[in-house]
Amino acid sequence: RYRAVTGELENNQEAIFSIVSDNYQLISNLDAIDLAKSIHARLFPNASSASFEIFNIIAPKTRGSCHIDIIDKNYVFNVWAQEAYVPFVRIQNSYNRTLPLKYQIGFCRKLCDNGVIFEQNLVSISMIHTGKSIRNVNLSNIDVSHLKKFEADFINKTKKSVEIELPRKYFLPLAAKVLNRNFDLNEMDEKKRKLTEQKLNEFAYAIENYTDKYVRTELFGENTYSFFNVITDYASNEIHTQARTKHEMQVKCGTWLNMIGGLVADPKFTWEEEVKDYGYLMSI
Repeated sequence: RYRAVTGELENNQEAIFSIVSDNYQLISNLDAIDLAKSIHARLFPNASSASFEIFNIIAPKTRGSCHIDIIDKNYVFNVWAQEAYVPFVRIQNSYNRTLPLKYQIGFCRKLCDNGVIFEQNLVSISMIHTGKSIRNVNLSNIDVSHLKKFEADFINKTKKSVEIELPRKYFLPLAAKVLNRNFDLNEMDEKKRKLTEQKLNEFAYAIENYTDKYVRTELFGENTYSFFNVITDYASNEIHTQARTKHEMQVKCGTWLNMIGGLVADPKFTWEEEVKDYGYLMSI
């Protein structure tokens, strides 16, 4: 037997999110937030429940899935004097069976709300809405030391990124590689090729503007920290970005920050080799 999972959209119209079997267990966003409050209490043991705050929601117009970011509004840490970040926990949930319930750690640059997912498995639940009750989830392995571990790792890798030189000419091709943006300019169909060219121009324009912002305006210089801010700004704030793609790109940004130190430590490493498959973007 099957039944419909329904809900109300912003225009007050009822929508069908999914058709599910009778053993499907709906985990509402309110239930997911209640569990997030328990996680918040373990990560911030000295905080009051009043400091728990929802500060960002990423959701498509269909409302079939969402990512909800929670913070402790009184908690901020500095990478160095002028660079403050806020840790957040991202709740992933869906009503249409596309995403399992999951909790992840991220960090947001306080000055401009650039977000990055740094730890993808804060709570290994992966509940697919047919398993155990959310009320029985074991949180015993989550405590303040868990957050401090990732916070220290994030600070270390962020500071290291300032020391790694990255000439500006590589920003665009590297951004395309890290964010998995591919542009087939050899498309035979003229209509498709023009659409691809338009998307490339929009991407190049955005990356160029963000590069100016961090290299020239904020004077970070031509290094991997500037580039990290370019791609997180694009991933977090670009208006052309779809809801689910925004989350996926923020994950890619975190993955790149985690790996770049080890990558450039290889004596054979060069930026030319790193972006060779995107060399066609060097001349734009």
